[in-house]
Amino acid sequence: MKNKIYIWCSDTNKNSGEGILGNKFINDLRINNPEFKYVIKYPKINKFNPIKKIIGINFERLVIPISGLIYLWFIHISKKDKKICYVNYLPLWNFIIFLLLPPNTILGPITGGSKFSKKFDINYILRKYLLNFFSEVSLLILSYRCNKLLFATNLLEQKKLKKKNYFFNYVLKDIKFKKRKFKKKYDLIFYLRDHKNKNTDYQIELANHLASDLKIITIGMKINNKLIKNLGFISRKKVCQILKKTKLAFVSSENLYSFFSLDCYENGTYIIHNHLEKQNIFTGNYFYLKKDQIVKVDNKIKKIISNYKIPSKFKIKKNLNFTSYFKI
Repeated sequence: MKNKIYIWCSDTNKNSGEGILGNKFINDLRINNPEFKYVIKYPKINKFNPIKKIIGINFERLVIPISGLIYLWFIHISKKDKKICYVNYLPLWNFIIFLLLPPNTILGPITGGSKFSKKFDINYILRKYLLNFFSEVSLLILSYRCNKLLFATNLLEQKKLKKKNYFFNYVLKDIKFKKRKFKKKYDLIFYLRDHKNKNTDYQIELANHLASDLKIITIGMKINNKLIKNLGFISRKKVCQILKKTKLAFVSSENLYSFFSLDCYENGTYIIHNHLEKQNIFTGNYFYLKKDQIVKVDNKIKKIISNYKIPSKFKIKKNLNFTSYFKI
């Protein structure tokens, strides 16, 4: 009889970043350890929706990790010849999870480290000081509890994290350039979300400014402009079909490693970004524009469109091998 790995997966949604990351991790765990039987437990997100509507916060983000802790402790105490795994909702700042998880828990990819605006407001204070302090506490806990760690991106790669058994850029595993011959129907796409760190207001203003001259399309939040085609929230599969027909994508400034960005690379769509720091581990297929006046950025984007050429094959600058992390 096979030994079992009991997995808590906080999000399995194929269209959310956490869900995509979680499903990817579980699949790699299976491939590298076929001798185990896998028991996957996940919450029913919809049951939290009424509470979310009443109190106006993302309640499941608070309750689900606690549910996962309780479930894994139950398995740890009650089951023999087993291993346990906590897959997602693992931001580095959430030291409570790292502190309270049962011993020898296999951890999914740790997230966090996105850039944020230096405008002095509540969001800045929260991310600069409070979450940074929490992250330092987490690192201290993890250094004692875990022999190896997996990070979703390299945004957290610092001196104190440069160890041989720390693995970065997991989101880039398996990404490949696919040669596309689709006719480019749209000039520019925006993925809009109501989030303080997504620079959404700036993107909406820019989209409105460009709409009279370019074929603009949006996914996510909708813009009240008849010249812009809004698709709303659609599946990742449909997003990829749209990207095949789109020349450029404007990406929010805080994270160049989102799955939307990676889908752009794979589907032959150039990325335009005004990241707070100029960085990229790909060779080509992106344009870096400093955050400037809308009119200046507008003119630069129009120039890129007028000189548009089919994207060339890209390469990732670092070799990525995660086998030693997954092998139990």
